[in-house]
Amino acid sequence: MNLKPSQAAIVYDSVRETFSKNGVPTEEQAKAYITMLGSTAGLKGDLPAAAIFDFSLAAEAAREMAVKK
Repeated sequence: MNLKPSQAAIVYDSVRETFSKNGVPTEEQAKAYITMLGSTAGLKGDLPAAAIFDFSLAAEAAREMAVKK
């Protein structure tokens, strides 16, 4: 995927409010994001979320932050 900075900004602005407060999207949110990339960035196929992004570090940080509360 090769987006111009202006295209990436539009994509980001369209989804930034859809992510959870801990930075880890739900499976439903990830699927919606992939669908949106299909229509805005020409992403082809029904890809699993893990094929595009990895939120494992964010999930680990969220778990650690929850324990500290």
